[in-house]
Amino acid sequence: MLQNTFLHICGIGLVRERRLWNAGIRTWADCLAAEADLPGLVSGAARVREQVEQSLQAYREAAWTFFEKRLPSDHKWRAFGDFRDRTLYLDIETTGLTCDDSITIIGMYNGRETKTFVLDRNLREAIEEIDRYPIMVTYNGACFDIPMIQRQFATACRNHIHIDLRYPLRRLGYSGGLKGVERAMGIQRSEATRGLDGRDAVRLWQTYLSGSQEALDLLVAYNAEDVRNLKPLMEFVYQTCYSDLDLTTRKACG
Repeated sequence: MLQNTFLHICGIGLVRERRLWNAGIRTWADCLAAEADLPGLVSGAARVREQVEQSLQAYREAAWTFFEKRLPSDHKWRAFGDFRDRTLYLDIETTGLTCDDSITIIGMYNGRETKTFVLDRNLREAIEEIDRYPIMVTYNGACFDIPMIQRQFATACRNHIHIDLRYPLRRLGYSGGLKGVERAMGIQRSEATRGLDGRDAVRLWQTYLSGSQEALDLLVAYNAEDVRNLKPLMEFVYQTCYSDLDLTTRKACG
């Protein structure tokens, strides 16, 4: 429902956006085709239309950073409906738990296939794979995963809409780490990885460096579950937040 969204327009919040929807201005095209005055706006209709035209141009040109910079963090979920089949679920593992550490694994899942990129093997290849997708989904990635990737690979992740599920899930009443949210949502881990966390991921990498292939295999399995479990969380966020829209609005929103 990205083209039903006006929250990224300067001066429009949730209340004014809903007034536009309820008055029949439910898409960017509706806005451009409407009369000179826009319902719910005392002034500034010309400025709003200018930004809507910029939005359409950015959408046509796949300039996703236009929306990444302007959409509120807890409403970036709206882009998911436009790109369900072009969404990349992503998670990293590192040598430690601070931003000064290095990436050991970048794991990703596109809804059909899981891929794992490992330090000193094929880690750099992950960047080309990431660039194929307009939407990235992480959990706490705005604070950790994406800054880490960009610090290590300067040109990475520069044209995406990044949905960090921590923000909309917190608005829906789910907070804490990914594993705690999974448990609250009834998402089960495999017996092999159940109970593992970020500290264990660091330990497994160190054990691998000491010569244990089994440790790397377990770390890869742990990371793969991280990225695959993001998909049901993303779908839950989208369906729940979407259903919170007014019924008269939802009929016109995709």
